[in-house]
Amino acid sequence: MPRHVLLKAMSFTQFGRIIICSGVLVALLEILSMLDQATPILSRHLGIRGILTYAILHLPALAVETMPLAVLIGTLFMLTRMSLSSEMSALRAAGLSTFGLYKMLLPATLAAGMLAMIGQYWIVPKSELALATWWNRTDPTADSPDSPETNILWFRAGPKLVRIGHIAQGGASLRDVTIYHRDTDGLLTGTEHTDTLHYSDGIWHPTGPKDLTLSSDKSFIRVSDGDSNFPLPATPRQVIALMFPQAFFTPGQIGRILHHGAPASLARATYRMALFAGLFLPLQMAVVVLLALPVIYIPPRAGMRNPLPVYALSAGLCYIILQGMISALGNAGTISALVATSIGPLLGCLLGLSWVLRMEER
Repeated sequence: MPRHVLLKAMSFTQFGRIIICSGVLVALLEILSMLDQATPILSRHLGIRGILTYAILHLPALAVETMPLAVLIGTLFMLTRMSLSSEMSALRAAGLSTFGLYKMLLPATLAAGMLAMIGQYWIVPKSELALATWWNRTDPTADSPDSPETNILWFRAGPKLVRIGHIAQGGASLRDVTIYHRDTDGLLTGTEHTDTLHYSDGIWHPTGPKDLTLSSDKSFIRVSDGDSNFPLPATPRQVIALMFPQAFFTPGQIGRILHHGAPASLARATYRMALFAGLFLPLQMAVVVLLALPVIYIPPRAGMRNPLPVYALSAGLCYIILQGMISALGNAGTISALVATSIGPLLGCLLGLSWVLRMEER
């Protein structure tokens, strides 16, 4: 059989298994998410349409999150079936080495990794922003002046600090907004406050603005009425995006946050991690496939009594969990983002190679 025919057959088979496993995992997580969110959605009288809207908008994030596990399980199933049906023995007898087999598994693996990277960089930010905007717009109590300030937002934009007490109408209606102006040394020079702020025609319109200005020696305060020009350094879409507990931003947006003072509400290390984590997704997929590779050494007569599939699945799960723990250190700024995203694949690669070499010696 020509090598390109074998490569095409294995790539399509592996990619099909990955898509099936991804669909099953996403469906399970969607069901669990629906069990948690169905009551709040129905209490807002959004009905089945609201449940479907939530599920569809949350789907890309779940698909990206489950992709490493889907690659692991899909590849593991394919290799185990090939080993038990003597297909792997026939391929090895025909001269296919373990390294040659791994190279044939890489195209589908890297394709899945590239899909996950594209999803994380450009699809998930849009879908999560649409979900958060829809959720904020459908809050029946958001526009009430007596509603408590449950979603207070702090963010920075260059030297400015901004506090927003309440957000409604998808970020177009704000309440209790204060802008803190600072000098180059980070010292407070003045504030601007407004009771409410509404966005229309590309402009923020304040209600009851007040300005507070400190003297140069910080010993006197002058309070005056503000004007209709309230320089909030964010649009409604940016305000909603800044509410995320995670950095759901495109690479361009992350670059503007890190280097051009765009509005940001999280630590700089978190944005660096979001940027590097997407770049290393294809490599992480390649590592989990390497950890699944030892199942090709299952003797056909052993059947499912051989524990190698369980060991390979456990190794892959431990690697995914370890990478998550290291990523938490990177988000906290304990270690650099580059180290946090590269040390996990490096350790996984060393473990996989040592395991395969040991199996080769037997």
